[in-house]
Amino acid sequence: MHMDWQRNLGSIDRIVRTVIGLLIIGLVLLKVLTGIWAVLAVLFAVVQFAEALFAY
Repeated sequence: MHMDWQRNLGSIDRIVRTVIGLLIIGLVLLKVLTGIWAVLAVLFAVVQFAEALFAY
C-alpha cells in the first residue's frame, strides 16, 4: 500500500495555527493557566506549531 502524504494546509491555516500556539504559550507564561492545564496547553501548542511547520 502506497500512502501519498500531500500538504493540506494553506498559508492562512498555518498563520492561524501559529497564532493559536503563541496565544496559548502566552497564557502559560503569564500564569493564567497553571498545573495540569498548563502542561496540556503546552502540548496542544506544540502540536499547533508542528502542524503549522509541516503543513500536514
